[in-house]
Amino acid sequence: MENKRRYFRMDVQGMKADISDDIGFCSARVKDVSRFGICLSKMTRKPSVKGDYFLLIISDQNEHHYKMHVQGRWETGQGSDTIFGAEIKNAPWGWTEFISTLEPVKEDAWFLQ
Repeated sequence: MENKRRYFRMDVQGMKADISDDIGFCSARVKDVSRFGICLSKMTRKPSVKGDYFLLIISDQNEHHYKMHVQGRWETGQGSDTIFGAEIKNAPWGWTEFISTLEPVKEDAWFLQ
């Protein structure tokens, strides 16, 4: 199977997301991240996005917080859980620095998955 992703996707542990759409708030677990994408699971409710942007505040285990706007791209069901993928449209510099510490340095990182 060919991987069409442009940027390497990294699994993360202990990160959570607080989500705000124009209707209300919910929370989710961050499943994995890439430079310009994020995958969420265990959402307390599905965001009402319909292609529009919504606000995420990501928190890690070290109490760092990253506020960013994202746009929903895909979703799939996995049992009773919905996995939700979004494109990061506007992220702070601290998020970019954090992601760069997670990215593999080997050129053949795609083959390690």
